[in-house]
Amino acid sequence: MKKQIIQFLLILLYPMFMAQGQNDADIIDLIEKGQTEKARQLLFQIDEDQIEPDLRLLLQGWLSTNGDSAITCYENLIQTYPNSQFSDDALFKLAQLKYAQGLYLTAQKQFSELMTDYPRSGLHQNCVYWIGLCYQATGKMDSAHIQFQKALREYPTTALSSIIQQDLTALEQEQSAEMEKSLQTPHITYAVQVGAFTHQNNALLRSQFFEDKGYEVSLRTKRQDGTTYYLVWIGSFDSDMEARAFGEELKRRWDVNYTLVSE
Repeated sequence: MKKQIIQFLLILLYPMFMAQGQNDADIIDLIEKGQTEKARQLLFQIDEDQIEPDLRLLLQGWLSTNGDSAITCYENLIQTYPNSQFSDDALFKLAQLKYAQGLYLTAQKQFSELMTDYPRSGLHQNCVYWIGLCYQATGKMDSAHIQFQKALREYPTTALSSIIQQDLTALEQEQSAEMEKSLQTPHITYAVQVGAFTHQNNALLRSQFFEDKGYEVSLRTKRQDGTTYYLVWIGSFDSDMEARAFGEELKRRWDVNYTLVSE
């Protein structure tokens, strides 16, 4: 999927390289064919005065085999040539590298900055889409869904749209499966019961003691053999193991017996 995105970006940028010169077009042609080593050698052979410095930085970053070196090239381009026609491309590639490093919040911020700082950039749909990918990577599926839909709604007929539609469909299927799973498998939570009293005042006193210590306390009632019991529960845990460890801590600190309960 990401290979398709790179190919799309090459198509998008190709006219810019053609406008610069034949050497540049040759390099991008080699990149498009997957011959990156030849492209790297050709770039190294081109004299300094035969290629614009901002374009050289972009190509060096693009062809770098080291992520940190690529980041340096893109940052230098943005800082040294802020008005370059390639500054938005450099910022986009920089954000992609941050995403690849797992720095999703940083990447998301940079994609957003590109849309704000370069309002005429042709990369806006890509940014909207990649912001969605950042949301997806951090588990914010609803936000990712909204971003994918926005990218399709605002840019419905681009080469990238089919890729976004595939990801949107996959995300919707995943969300549907998760919802069905949650309906089929009810979530069980555990608590630590530190008292079962037949007199409500005793339960209130026990509850107040632990509330004063900063614990999350809840009161429940249970009817058994004609008798009403007032129960004091502390905490809420996703597993009995966590609840038991918490109960042992309560027993050690406050010398109180406990029982694990669930709902």
